[in-house]
Amino acid sequence: MNKKILVGVTALLFGVTLTGCQIHFDRDAVTFGKVESKKKKVTKKKVVKPKKTNQRVSNKTEIHNKVNKKVKKSKSINKWNLDKTRKLQVIVSNWSKKSGQQYVFYRKKVLKTKNGVTYPWAFKQRKFVLNKKPISIGYSPIGKNRYQYNVVAIANDNFKNWHNTYLFCLKKDKPIILLDQSKNTNPIVVQVVNDKVLNKKFKQIVE
Repeated sequence: MNKKILVGVTALLFGVTLTGCQIHFDRDAVTFGKVESKKKKVTKKKVVKPKKTNQRVSNKTEIHNKVNKKVKKSKSINKWNLDKTRKLQVIVSNWSKKSGQQYVFYRKKVLKTKNGVTYPWAFKQRKFVLNKKPISIGYSPIGKNRYQYNVVAIANDNFKNWHNTYLFCLKKDKPIILLDQSKNTNPIVVQVVNDKVLNKKFKQIVE
């Protein structure tokens, strides 16, 4: 029986070979002819390119914002400058003519007061008192808030036996004028100037 089966298979193989058919031996069966292999379809994903942003415009905007911040910051710090000192000189000169006085402003040369001290060194060498209370006062040519009273300009006129030394100050960024008429004393006693015209003009320059 086995011999018959073997003979039959051999004959079948011989016949298939003559016809040119292909034989495929699988694990569970024998197949004849071409076997088409299943190919996986590969789909290409579309790559979405990111939209180009105008980098130059954004950079310019950032730089512009930084510059504006610096300008605002510098304006908030520099409350006083040389131009404002010159304007104040003209105002004080016109204001003092009525009383026959002539005031000299501190620029580079120190101001020596009559029977008193020298400015601006007095701020470091002496103590100051206002309304019987000690105050923190110092020279601040750009109006930077370093002291209780920040002196932005100093004007002095010497007379025969006394002197008038006006200290134009900023107290918490608000204008206030102090007057020193003391002799060579320590502490130096100052008083607030209540002259409406002078205070108004000084306030206008500060603002």
